[in-house]
Amino acid sequence: MRLHAQYVALKSNLVYDAIAVPSLGSEVRLDSTLTLSISSTYCPISYDGNRKWKNWSVQYELRHWFRKAFNGPFVGVCGINGGFNLSRIPFFSLSRHRAEGNFNGAGLSIGWHRILSPHWGIETSVSAGYLHLRYRHYRDGRYGYHEYTKSSDYFGPVGLSVSLVYIIR
Repeated sequence: MRLHAQYVALKSNLVYDAIAVPSLGSEVRLDSTLTLSISSTYCPISYDGNRKWKNWSVQYELRHWFRKAFNGPFVGVCGINGGFNLSRIPFFSLSRHRAEGNFNGAGLSIGWHRILSPHWGIETSVSAGYLHLRYRHYRDGRYGYHEYTKSSDYFGPVGLSVSLVYIIR
């Protein structure tokens, strides 16, 4: 019986990093064409004027590679969980309100990994699927109060990544 080395990859999503939402992920090779990926984001920052865009998320994904792991095209099935606390963000109709809650969902992904060197690569992927959101809506102000709790369902894009990948052999 011949044993193969286990590959582990560390990655950072440059799309999230560019919008000041730090990200970190890892991926483990299960066999020659199957990997398990887990990535996370966390943004604890508040801005001037009592504005905030705080969030966290964890996305886990089982990937099938068409060539071999960490090389070329792949498809995957993913799950995502997270939470948010948004306040005074005009493009979410929250210019005078705050919303905090969580989301859970699942979807499918497609992507490509380009090898740059024996240890480095660039990976692009897009995910689409379903999210269930549950959040509490608050009136803004000195004595902000809970206005309502709402649940909503979303179908569409749930992830976009251009990641710098370091492969540990």
